[in-house]
Amino acid sequence: MDHHREIPELLENFMQASGNTGRWITVYEFRTYFNLDESCAPATSGYLRRIYRNPCHTGWYSVERIEKILVSSPHRRTLKRYLVKKRPTQREKPGEDTVP
Repeated sequence: MDHHREIPELLENFMQASGNTGRWITVYEFRTYFNLDESCAPATSGYLRRIYRNPCHTGWYSVERIEKILVSSPHRRTLKRYLVKKRPTQREKPGEDTVP
């Protein structure tokens, strides 16, 4: 299974399922939702870092903010959480013809 190629589509499905245009997520939460194994965690976090306010990224979502949080369960560790938001859709300029 080639996880890194599926992550953009999985992220879109994850965000649509939540019904929000933006929310905080962690890689663990993402993996748990799709029942993915731990080997896809580096690819997931890498993708989320890559879309962090990246103007060249053409996907539907971007990461607006990354924060480190301290978690004490099941053991004490630091995780990153990502504020994922839907990108605004481009509006047509006045006077532009649209193709049906």
